[in-house]
Amino acid sequence: MLNKKKILLINPPGRKIYIRDYYCSKVSKAYYLPQPIDLLIQSSFFEREEYELKAMDCIAENINKTEALEKLVDFHPDFIITQVGSVSLVEDVAFFTQVKSTLPSVKIIASGDALLEDHEELFKIYSWLDVIVTNFFNDGAKKWIEKDFEAAAGIVYRGENGTETKSEKRTVKLELEVPRHDLFIQGNYRMPFANAMPMATVLTNYACPYPCTFCIMSTMPYITRSAESIILELKELKRLNYKYIYFSDQTFFQSKAVTREVLNWMIEADYGLSWMCFSRVDVLGEEEITLMKKSGCNLIMFGVEFADEEYLNEYKKNYTLDQIRETFDLTAKAGIKRLGTFLIGVPGQSEESILRTLKFAKEIKADYASFNVAVPRSNTSFREQAIEQGIIDDSVKIMDQSGDEVTMGTGKISREELQKLKRKAYLSFYFRPSYLLKILFRIRNRTEFKMHLREAYFILK
Repeated sequence: MLNKKKILLINPPGRKIYIRDYYCSKVSKAYYLPQPIDLLIQSSFFEREEYELKAMDCIAENINKTEALEKLVDFHPDFIITQVGSVSLVEDVAFFTQVKSTLPSVKIIASGDALLEDHEELFKIYSWLDVIVTNFFNDGAKKWIEKDFEAAAGIVYRGENGTETKSEKRTVKLELEVPRHDLFIQGNYRMPFANAMPMATVLTNYACPYPCTFCIMSTMPYITRSAESIILELKELKRLNYKYIYFSDQTFFQSKAVTREVLNWMIEADYGLSWMCFSRVDVLGEEEITLMKKSGCNLIMFGVEFADEEYLNEYKKNYTLDQIRETFDLTAKAGIKRLGTFLIGVPGQSEESILRTLKFAKEIKADYASFNVAVPRSNTSFREQAIEQGIIDDSVKIMDQSGDEVTMGTGKISREELQKLKRKAYLSFYFRPSYLLKILFRIRNRTEFKMHLREAYFILK
């Protein structure tokens, strides 16, 4: 009998609720925790007949460092596929240094925002690291494991003659095999405002074609899956008895023909699961919003970011305040809740600008608001801008957009003042008497009451 290669997909342990996936690590702000999408997608590349796969999500399963090492030794994998986050870099490095010391023969393959730049230097610093995944929508890690180096794409690895880089592979429509949701424990994942459990994470496309300068996604090749592969995954989730879907695309409905086919299938098949997603105000019109509502969408998250046209233009959002107002109105009329994400703390931003952003969040009647603190992510022109203006230097590697720890000031506002403004924004938005009354009248059962109570707790915390 052929011995199967043993592969462990691991989201490493941490002191906080870290979300390390999709090259955008952060501390969970409101106790939310989606499935680690990097690991889910990677699981789809390995055939059951040839590989023994195991998943261990130390954050979701509340596994500490000592327990994780014991489980690692018990399983004794040949290969580890994992994530390393800028937000948790010190802890992650310490953990994998110990893993390599305990299991010196194991090969460690990692993706994450902490590994996007200076690959040759990273391999010198991190002796435990064997392969960096620069595009988890490619099967480069599998090709490397199989020593098929010529066919590999989306990875950087230690070669015989130094660092070897295999560029990302672009494809029109990716025929992705169904990710192994069965490996990840049901019930441990949650998103704010998901109205049913258990919840699964699905990715229908990769990266984003829009040029927002503060976002790493604009630097990566946009790839969409085929409608057939997405529908197969949705069928599998129904079979596994999932009740809610979080589409974690950066821009849902960007691939219009594919998305229409999937949503029409959900309607015709009477799929019956509610879902939520991210999208843009200039991507969704009345036709798209209506189709989303009919197929089960109950929440759309929009990147509003600023209340100043000046910043929308400077950071290449490429839409206007009027477009934001119009799309929020259309979505409300369709009966879909709206969450606006807002960015504060960009270079040169004043307190007055941040307060205008807070006022705008209330004006557009967002059902929910997320105030994120700007961070100088690797490979972005935003980082270059912050370095050029002397707001940070190139040594800044640890960062968290949730604002749990503010990375930089604006030049006009200090880090400490920015932290206070973020807290003020949350309290002012969520604890208005009019808003609280609206939420109370909307609550229909005990589950919703508990959900809102928990969210309020974490906002205050």
